[in-house]
Amino acid sequence: MKLLFKAWGPLTLAFVLVFSPILLTQVRAQLITNTGFETNNSGWTYGGGSARTAGNVLVPAHGGSYFGSLAVGGGTMSQFISIPGAGTYRLSFYLAPQISLSLGTLNFSVQIGGNTYLGTYNITVLGLGGYNLYTLTVNLPAGITNLVFTNLPGLLTAPLRVDDVSLVQIPGPVPGRSVISYLAVALLVLLLGRRHLEGGFRDLARRWAGKVKEH
Repeated sequence: MKLLFKAWGPLTLAFVLVFSPILLTQVRAQLITNTGFETNNSGWTYGGGSARTAGNVLVPAHGGSYFGSLAVGGGTMSQFISIPGAGTYRLSFYLAPQISLSLGTLNFSVQIGGNTYLGTYNITVLGLGGYNLYTLTVNLPAGITNLVFTNLPGLLTAPLRVDDVSLVQIPGPVPGRSVISYLAVALLVLLLGRRHLEGGFRDLARRWAGKVKEH
């Protein structure tokens, strides 16, 4: 086992140096509590008649069995979020009307980090509308921020379904794979060269010891 470790140790180290930064960029902490509204009302606060709602065949959730329903006339849904460090974050969510008997544009807003972003959903077919994915890139300071969804009044109104809400930090630049690869190869050569050098010294010492015994 010891010989096997000595043989593969440098190669394993080189593999880690090459691929670990790439893997780390894929690990992003999810900052939203109860992203799909599956765990009772955990994390979310509802106002103006909004509520956590069970999906059904006609009005399904996007994922799982529940969604957040934004009531007409200014219904809100909010959550306080702890931002671990200042940086750029990506907010994404799926939104669809529950039912609409008119064609037109539904209006809603998203507030986060003290800024308000306006959004629309265009109804082109009477009845139910499918989910649209919305994505916002926002700069947030460290600390507590409040995320608020609001169903805005307009010429056309309908309850809105919100589901699978996500907020993750966008990682900073990572050294290019080629740069990391060169460093890994250089380290591998250094380790192997050191091993051969140590072997050469051991052989030289054995030969010297043999000559001393002959005399």
